[in-house]
Amino acid sequence: MHDENLLGNLFDTKSLKILRLFLDDKDEEFYLREISKDVDVPVATTFRIVKRLVELKVVEQVMIKKFKLYKLADNDNTLFLEGILKEKKRALEEFVNSAKNMDFIDEIILHGKETEKRASVLLIGENIDAGGVKRLCAEIKEKHNFIVSILSLGRDQFEQMKGMELFPKVKKSLYRR
Repeated sequence: MHDENLLGNLFDTKSLKILRLFLDDKDEEFYLREISKDVDVPVATTFRIVKRLVELKVVEQVMIKKFKLYKLADNDNTLFLEGILKEKKRALEEFVNSAKNMDFIDEIILHGKETEKRASVLLIGENIDAGGVKRLCAEIKEKHNFIVSILSLGRDQFEQMKGMELFPKVKKSLYRR
């Protein structure tokens, strides 16, 4: 059996966080400060890592007037790295794939940012099986050491709370029926 954290133990975890950010959003272009904030790595360290990734032709630097943006390069090196880093299904993906098959779940929304160890999820629908969702969260925690925090809401409740701006964090739809 292999250690799930082998890459993190072999390589610099900050570099892996930055690389995973680019791999997760292949077509996205990022400002340096945006990368730093998204992966919670100091700007100076982010600059050093991104500079090294550019030198290795894993990341491309895009100039727009005086602004520098960075995006994942499209070459054999990035395909190789993607294969290594995405060899196992991520815990949140597994949660979504199982939850979307449950009755009455109409939408699954990531609330805030997913970290290495946890994610907050809104389940939108009527009469959602709370026991089934709890069991699924427990399975994910046991298998991946990953915590999925959930809040189940009816569609009307969600729309009311959204209208009151009670969900100020980043929201990303993971599934919609």
